[in-house]
Amino acid sequence: MRKSETENKNLIINFLNFYKEIGIDISINNKTSNRENSKSKKNVCLKNKEKNIRELEQSFKNFNGCNLKKTSANFVSFFGNTSSKVLIIDGPPDEKEDRAGSSFVSDKGELFEKMLNAIKLKKNDIFLVKSIPWRPPGNRYPSIEEIKNCRPFIINLINLIQPKIIVCLGEVPTNQIFENNESIIKTRGKWCIFKSNELNYEIFVLPTLNISHLLIRPELKRNAWEDIKLLRDKIEEIF
Repeated sequence: MRKSETENKNLIINFLNFYKEIGIDISINNKTSNRENSKSKKNVCLKNKEKNIRELEQSFKNFNGCNLKKTSANFVSFFGNTSSKVLIIDGPPDEKEDRAGSSFVSDKGELFEKMLNAIKLKKNDIFLVKSIPWRPPGNRYPSIEEIKNCRPFIINLINLIQPKIIVCLGEVPTNQIFENNESIIKTRGKWCIFKSNELNYEIFVLPTLNISHLLIRPELKRNAWEDIKLLRDKIEEIF
């Protein structure tokens, strides 16, 4: 070993011994340390995000400002991957979903999963919420007031999830987030842009047909499939 190399080595050892004596414990491998710190921060952020989403869900469940709560059997819970960048907002629950307290059960759930699987997605790949989590009596169309009163919870969820893509299944969720009153036949199959006041980027929104509507009118499945292909292409483009 050359003299200069020996001197450098001794210098490094002296520095390390000095740090040890004064109680400083450092890692030589900065890259490893940085990766571990980054991973730790990411895990903390994810846990905080999940906690905030569950608190929002509980607040929504305890909300007494929607009269549908008094006549429904259950609050339909949030579902899915909190890290997902695809948020699906469905219309109010049907009778079976109301009884189960869960979204997309029975025939509706089977059709929904087939549509997701057709573009290589699963329910656990997305996050799912009801625009109104309580079933209207007799599956009637919700009132403007009922849609409006539930809107702040949906907007807050969007701010927490921070999705890149939102899929609105039917008129109710589409009109709810955009605060308009358009027919889904008119709005479906076209990408729209939504921007929350709290987010610094635009979110792509795809209005399409409600799954329950497809079960009643199966001839519309072709239209829904065209919309789902738009979703597939947008996911490939963004991700």
